Amino acid sequence: MILNQSMVAADAFEKHLVNRKRKKHWGIKAAGFTLMLTSMVDMFSMLVVFLLQTFSSSPEILVTKGVELPNSITPSQVREAPVLAISSDGNLYLDQDIVGKTEDIAKKPNGLLKKLNVIKKNWAKSHTSPFTGEINLQADKEIKSTVVAQIMGILTNSQFQSIELAVVGHR
Repeated sequence: MILNQSMVAADAFEKHLVNRKRKKHWGIKAAGFTLMLTSMVDMFSMLVVFLLQTFSSSPEILVTKGVELPNSITPSQVREAPVLAISSDGNLYLDQDIVGKTEDIAKKPNGLLKKLNVIKKNWAKSHTSPFTGEINLQADKEIKSTVVAQIMGILTNSQFQSIELAVVGHR
């Protein structure tokens, strides 16, 4: 069958209706595509960079299991240093590894001193700056201050002069 051009061609009124329908829907579709995502992506990018810089500038230390830190009104920033912890059951931990009972270490500190010397030697290998003599001390809030003072005495005799006591800060 051969189609006649008059059969295929639409008349003017049909073209008018089709164009009218297209124009009617075109306005609605165009309004949906006016959302500009560029500024929102820029904002989220800046937010991610801000969060990364904020959390990377303040190191966090892991609180040893069995240690409930005392509260403080005036906390300071945590600095990267070895962590010595005295738990509520009297165990002494150096960087999450148990060293022994606090009473035994106070009487014979040689085991603790050897581990501290290893930390001082390894510090130079893993850091660009020389060892500064800093250590973070975590003591459970139920531990007597005399026990903490004994451990601090051992630390100062082992060239750890800057002892930071770990506390929970409240504002």
